[in-house]
Amino acid sequence: MNHLAAQPTAGSSPYRLRGYIRAMPGLQLQDGLSEASFHSLLHNRLNFRWSMASNMELTIEGRNRMIYSRAYGDIPNAGDLFSQDEYLADISWLWLSEGSWIGHSEIDRLFISWRADSWRIRAGRQRVNWGINLVSNPNDLFNTYSFFDFDYEERPGADALRVQHFFDGMSSFEVAVSPGRNGMESVAAAKLLHNWKAYDVQVIAGYYRNRVALGGGWAGHIKGAGFKGEATWFYDIDQEEGSSRANLVAAAGLDYMFRSGTFGIIEFLYNGGHDRVDRQAFMITEPLRPDNIMFSKYAVTISADHAFSPVFSGGIALMGLPDIDAAFLMPRINYSLHTDIDLEIISQVFVGGQETIFGQAGTALFCSFKYSF
Repeated sequence: MNHLAAQPTAGSSPYRLRGYIRAMPGLQLQDGLSEASFHSLLHNRLNFRWSMASNMELTIEGRNRMIYSRAYGDIPNAGDLFSQDEYLADISWLWLSEGSWIGHSEIDRLFISWRADSWRIRAGRQRVNWGINLVSNPNDLFNTYSFFDFDYEERPGADALRVQHFFDGMSSFEVAVSPGRNGMESVAAAKLLHNWKAYDVQVIAGYYRNRVALGGGWAGHIKGAGFKGEATWFYDIDQEEGSSRANLVAAAGLDYMFRSGTFGIIEFLYNGGHDRVDRQAFMITEPLRPDNIMFSKYAVTISADHAFSPVFSGGIALMGLPDIDAAFLMPRINYSLHTDIDLEIISQVFVGGQETIFGQAGTALFCSFKYSF
């Protein structure tokens, strides 16, 4: 198996710049749909790659966003919600925080990669993706993402050194280290991946923010349906007062492509870290930690996507959180207006008690125009 990225052909430029611009006006509804407010987002992403040599590449990727929301005008120092970069290098900039307006830029990929034979090394801000599931990823120790943040398709990165070695067939071993600003915020772990009886099976072990982390996962098929799962057990090195010392986070699910062309997913989550010391998120789109990956102890997610034509598709996702009496619904449709221009309409409906973050999020409707270059 060739694990190395394709190299530029002779005579091609060693530089590549891609990106997109997205304009996304929206309507926020609160208090049983009786109170409406307008908000908007202008999002520009730039992805730059430089093939420095036949086996070395520099990647720089980031995004610029200008956001208007009346809610930010009611939150003191609302810009602080965007300007906090939790990793070793602070490479985000808040350049506008004026009432209901927020302007923010960040670099979420800045790394050098080197490869030779069966080795690959990356150093810098990168995505270390160890997750297997399509919704919840308790194996993703380095950079979890929010299922509710549909605008961030690239997902966050982390400052890390990653070393991978690929064996014959489908097996590999890798080590990643993400130093924090102090030892309590650092992450270091190893992963062994092996193909066993048509299943990709992985085992992980490491240090996660002053906790021991041991876990694993699998990906295979049962009678044509994809069968995936992952789990991680966390244990405090120094116990935090008021919380259990150990907890398990586990998720498993099935996905299936029907003859009609509909792709369906069902996934179950057990979040054993939900009862730990409260680390309430300020925004529902904020990524949570893998040892407390959801706003509830249990979650069930069902989703379906269907391509009605080469240019028109739609989908719906439903998440239930039974132990906190909350639910989430996200229908969406996408239409390709041109080769590089897409129109997407998305709705997010959060249902829950007013004391929960779901109840406070309300309902939103977005209309997205995206131009890719």
